[in-house]
Formats: sequence, structure tokens, C-alpha cells
Amino acid sequence: MNIIMKRIIIIAVAVFVFSSLSAITKTQQPGCPNYLKALGLKDNVKNIGAFTEECNIYDYCTYEFDSMGRLISYNEAETVEAAYYWTLFIDSDGLPTHIETVFINYWTEPDANGNPPVTTTRSNIRRVQEGAVVKLFIEDSEEGEKQVNVTLDDKGRIIEVDNLSLGEVHRYRYVDSTNVPYYYNGLLAFPQVDMVGGHRIDFPSPQNIPENATSFKYGIWEFEVHYRDD
Repeated sequence: MNIIMKRIIIIAVAVFVFSSLSAITKTQQPGCPNYLKALGLKDNVKNIGAFTEECNIYDYCTYEFDSMGRLISYNEAETVEAAYYWTLFIDSDGLPTHIETVFINYWTEPDANGNPPVTTTRSNIRRVQEGAVVKLFIEDSEEGEKQVNVTLDDKGRIIEVDNLSLGEVHRYRYVDSTNVPYYYNGLLAFPQVDMVGGHRIDFPSPQNIPENATSFKYGIWEFEVHYRDD
């Protein structure tokens, strides 16, 4: 076997190994837990909305997913006056990037088209990594910068959220290779919601979700499921 042939074989092997590792990394990316699979829902689910009239909660919470079942945004909207809502946007590594708030002022004069004034505000989230801990600093015009410490394990998965602003610590475990976090009481967890002090919703297990569900009730929560058009 000549030198050129040996080099071709070495390059081919290297490409194969690199492609294999890339595929493994893509399927096992820590920042991409497949929540839809964990819930037993179809891949074409776009978002899940949740609402309850109990516990003095009058907000509609929306969990939006991409085609891989990864959480990409979390939204809370008023259901009484429908004048205020905010959305947390999440990067592919599972950490939030910014929060966008929208206020619709129904109590002032509308514009020429009859629409009320709308104010949109963006709050950036700054990151500082120190070893396994990522410190998040969330802009807040009223209360000043809020801090949340996120601890990662050796696989880059979120295992703890210490919300210093609220004085709350939440810890998570992973029961299989899907990289989906659960609270230690066994309930499905969304660490990003704990980072911003959002509503912690009791999500049902796959056995409690109807086939091709569009709406259903579980515990105190009413759920709506929306699917993608494509």
C-alpha cells in the first residue's frame, strides 16, 4: 500500500469518526432536552398553554418548543385585562438570553387607527461563568439587576438554580439519557421558569395526555395544545 493510499484511508477514517461524534453531540446536546418526547406528545407540537383559576393565578402561561422538543420561550399573559404580558427567550444551551415585556394601555386615547398605545421593553440577561456556575444578571428597571446562579454538571446539564433575588433554590435530577430535568419529587421541571420566578405548573405524565390532544385538564390546570402548520 503506497503512501497516498494510506493518507486517503486515514482521512476517510478521520471524517467518519468526526461525523459520528458530531451526530452523537447533536442528539445528546445538554441544552436540548426533548420535552415533547418526555410528555408523550407529537413532534409537531408548537406550544402548550396552561391556565388555572385556583391559587389566585390569573395568568395564561405558554411553553413554546422547537421541532426538537426544546423549550425556546416561556410567556405569561394577563387573562383579566389582557393588558400586560412578558416572554423569556431561551438559547440552544438552555440558558435565557433576554426578556421582552409588552404593555397595552387601554386607559388612554387610541391612535388614528383606533389602536391603544403599546410599550415594548427588552431586559437583557448578562452571563458570567465561574467554573460549573453560570451567574445570570437580569436587568430590572424597577428593582435593579437581579441575580440567578445556575450550576451545571460535568455534562453541561442544569442541576441547580439559585434565584438569589427570590431566595429560592431548585435542584434537578436526570433519570435517563434524554437530558430532561425533573424535580426530586418526580415532577417534570423547567429550570428556565425557576430562573425568572415564573409559575411552576404541574405537567401531566404521558399516560394522562389524550392522543392528539388539543385541550385537556390535569389537576388544577387547563391545558391547550397547538400544532405546527408545516
